[in-house]
Amino acid sequence: MPSKKILYKKDEKHPGRWLKELLAVVWGLWTHTSSNTTISPYYLVYGLEAILPANIAFRRPQVENFNEEQSVTARQEDMDCLKEERLVTCVHTTKYLEGLWRYYNRNIHERSFMVGDLVLHKKQKTDGLHKLSSHWEGPFIIKKVTQPGSYRHCDSEGIDVPNSWYVDVLKHFYP
Repeated sequence: MPSKKILYKKDEKHPGRWLKELLAVVWGLWTHTSSNTTISPYYLVYGLEAILPANIAFRRPQVENFNEEQSVTARQEDMDCLKEERLVTCVHTTKYLEGLWRYYNRNIHERSFMVGDLVLHKKQKTDGLHKLSSHWEGPFIIKKVTQPGSYRHCDSEGIDVPNSWYVDVLKHFYP
């Protein structure tokens, strides 16, 4: 049996510890750049990247070379570009979601039957069947389309099968 990974192990010794870690987790999610937009949510809200505590502690060049007078004009330019960045992010997100939709639906094919097609339908009662037994009955002949995706059919001797059958429990029969 494969081992299960535990995302969070309950700490009995320190029951309120997760609450202290919550702010760091939320801050990390807000300042981490998204893979599909390459921009962090913090940037989309405030118009500039966050200065992390590690940047201050390790004296990064952007912290060391900070100039108050230049920062005001740079901030105004960033705010002017923010709307454009948000629109670009919307385009990236839309492309990402369309690709995700295509990936998800790539193997989904709409099925439909016409009057006269040969079909099999799933057995309604499977008790008493061996694991290698077929779960399909038939062949049957499509007699009538009752609604889109719902069909009435009869056996080869013309005896009607009761009720309408939905497309999910039918499949083509190829003699």
